[in-house]
Amino acid sequence: MIEKRKLRIIDATNRVISQMGIAGTTMRKIADEAGLSTGALYHHYKSKEEILYDAMDRSLSVSTRMAEETKQGKYSREQAIEQIGTNLKRRFNKKDENRIQFYLAQEAILGNEDISLKFKEKYQSWIGHVDDLLQRIYEKQPTRHNKALASLLIGSIDGIVMQVLLGTNTVEIDDICEVYHQLLIEGIPALLEKWSE
Repeated sequence: MIEKRKLRIIDATNRVISQMGIAGTTMRKIADEAGLSTGALYHHYKSKEEILYDAMDRSLSVSTRMAEETKQGKYSREQAIEQIGTNLKRRFNKKDENRIQFYLAQEAILGNEDISLKFKEKYQSWIGHVDDLLQRIYEKQPTRHNKALASLLIGSIDGIVMQVLLGTNTVEIDDICEVYHQLLIEGIPALLEKWSE
């Protein structure tokens, strides 16, 4: 029941953000859109930022899901690489969720310690999952560079997302995805091979 209500709140939040933008999104508007009282909303979330973080986390945790599914043997190397490509393109097109991420990042940078701590934990988790995913896809033992590579891959995605949001990206998303795909097929295996020597 609690999880269903939280999903209802997240869905309502996403609709309000689409209509009003992040700055125009308030706890009252979220509650109204979800058909709840503000008291019921505060029962589940103590602030707008907490709701936004949960919305972002649910939407952008693809690496966590993929790492788990790969661990269970759901994907071959080729299938995993194809899934990464598909998810990458989706990520670049998640306008509202990406706006939420950078809004929250700004809040963290400006001193919101709760959000800052959540981001620190989330990025550690994402880096760990990408590192695990790379180990399973390429069947190589970890080296001291693996987490740096995982961090770089995540950072490159965040950078492109920011360029897309700012309207400064001058490269076709399909071309970026193609380069990322080639990196997964040729570049990363070559690096991992070199590091394992």
